[in-house]
Amino acid sequence: MSIQVVNNNEFHGICTEEGIYGMTVEVLKYPTSMDWQWVKFLALNTIGKNYIPDDGKPLSDELKVRYLTSEHSPIRYLQFIIRMHIPYCDSVCFCRHHTGVEHYVQSQRNDRQDKYDRYKEPQGHYVTHVMVINAAELMFMARKRLCNMASPNARKIMEMIKMAVLSTNKEFASVLVKNCEYLHKCPEFKPCGYWKVQSDLRGLPEDPDKKDDK
Repeated sequence: MSIQVVNNNEFHGICTEEGIYGMTVEVLKYPTSMDWQWVKFLALNTIGKNYIPDDGKPLSDELKVRYLTSEHSPIRYLQFIIRMHIPYCDSVCFCRHHTGVEHYVQSQRNDRQDKYDRYKEPQGHYVTHVMVINAAELMFMARKRLCNMASPNARKIMEMIKMAVLSTNKEFASVLVKNCEYLHKCPEFKPCGYWKVQSDLRGLPEDPDKKDDK
């Protein structure tokens, strides 16, 4: 896979990643330094403090990560617009996410296009899928779609989204992780075994909430 960053006057930075099946992910809009200033303004307002946003005093990466890991409401101000060119059947996986994200998926209706009959076309037909998503939902989406129990293609697309996001906002590196990495246990009905291996390697309990009966 490769990442290409293109600058233009409209979006300031478009990150494009091309996958093995010709899938693409582009970050058309992403949180700026000034957006983070407003996050700090909103956070301090909740505890009765005033703050004047100043883009000349950028937040440290450490503080950004603290805001993200706290998962409090101000991070919902941070917004991405992500455009994907992916198979229709994989697009459906992402449409299951509905809180904190809006989906704009290319129509396959026969009265909107004349390239194919949607009732005969395989589900693997590619569509353009645009998501307008806030930081909190992006983190939640990653937990579900990076999981080994997600479909292989959905997992690949989420990896592409993660890599594209990190090329514009590196502060998200530690929060776009599998659900077991976030919970330090596997909540799935049929675990894949990944967290058992990881917990053993790190000397961690497989389930910190489970009491030892010995």
